[in-house]
Amino acid sequence: MKSLVALAVGALVAGGIAFAAPASAGCQAGWTPWGGGEICDGPVGSDGNFERCQTTGVLGFGGTQCFIANVGNAQPPRVGP
Repeated sequence: MKSLVALAVGALVAGGIAFAAPASAGCQAGWTPWGGGEICDGPVGSDGNFERCQTTGVLGFGGTQCFIANVGNAQPPRVGP
């Protein structure tokens, strides 16, 4: 059941984020009637690294995960200024 929920979360977020307009500076969100998600990028350091936080929610289940990414290989590309 957990893997099914994780797969559904990934599919909805991937689809929703691709067509969403920026919600605010440094953030991009996408929503459907069943759930959605948001990606927020922090400021870029001198080495090209930045903190990215991804939040997802589907049918009342979800959470936030933050990690360090680099502007050279971030997918999707960095959002915001």
